[in-house]
Amino acid sequence: MILKNFLMSLQFLTIINIKNDTTIDEKSFRKTVIFFPLIGLLIGILLVVTSRLSSAILPLSISDAVVLIVLILITGGLHVDGFADAIDGFAGGKDKNDILRIMKDSRIGTFGVVGIVMLLLTKYISIQSLQTDTKYLTLMTMPVLGRWSVLPMGLIFKYARAEGGTGKAFAESVKLKEFITGTIIAMTIILFTMKLKGILMLSAIFTATLIIGRYSDKKINGITGDVFGATIEVNELIIVILSLLLF
Repeated sequence: MILKNFLMSLQFLTIINIKNDTTIDEKSFRKTVIFFPLIGLLIGILLVVTSRLSSAILPLSISDAVVLIVLILITGGLHVDGFADAIDGFAGGKDKNDILRIMKDSRIGTFGVVGIVMLLLTKYISIQSLQTDTKYLTLMTMPVLGRWSVLPMGLIFKYARAEGGTGKAFAESVKLKEFITGTIIAMTIILFTMKLKGILMLSAIFTATLIIGRYSDKKINGITGDVFGATIEVNELIIVILSLLLF
């Protein structure tokens, strides 16, 4: 059962397709969210392997670009797309309904394009600025805390769309038990990678998640799947920047 829940979590957060005939309801989904930090660790290990192999045959600047590309590909660009939609909605929407309508639109607007460019450019430059040893630790920690941030956001804030949507399962599945369990897993990982500085990073990510969630709640009376995606992307960037400041 634990393996099945883990594999379901892996399928939700990556492009890896797991054949599973099990009906996914709120109860079964709730059991998968605790593995989000662990899936983040697997993504982080993939990034470290990519960085080590590519840097052996490519200039460092190209190697770091490859790492960023792999991060986007392994997640299917889902979080980047959510970030762009959230930027479009909050920047261009006049009220709640208008913001939600823009977010739901599959087309990316000017604000979204500019947002993606600035996000990826800043993330790339920040990764490239890291020292080698610190870079590997950061690449492992970044996806862990990025995906962990789904837990406090889902616990604290309600879902904004009355008709439901992609992020509804996340928003309604995280209860206190899942939050505590997922947080213990995340803390175990970051204490191994970042030692005590990892606790500071987790606190910073928790604060950033609260700020994003409260802003969304003020604008649209809740959160959406796009807000989840945007939160993951922003928090990943925060981790890289914190690594530059702390090491």
